[in-house]
Amino acid sequence: MQTKFLIFMAIVFIVTIIFGVLIWRQTLVFEKKALAAKQRKEAYLKQLEQEEQERQAAAEAEKKAAEMGAGPLEEENTPVS
Repeated sequence: MQTKFLIFMAIVFIVTIIFGVLIWRQTLVFEKKALAAKQRKEAYLKQLEQEEQERQAAAEAEKKAAEMGAGPLEEENTPVS
């Protein structure tokens, strides 16, 4: 009876170790995915910030042109003679 109990305890210990290793491996996989998602998020936020700065610069240039009496900047719509 005592031998069977020791075998049972050894099996429980081994199964516990196996589950621990599985959880640890999944944690590493999750960590890699989370890091990649964080990097994509930061790149996207940087892109949005850059686009916002470009919009502000264009709005300021248009405002300056309007103040000088030149009207809005319409480089694309000007006829070529």
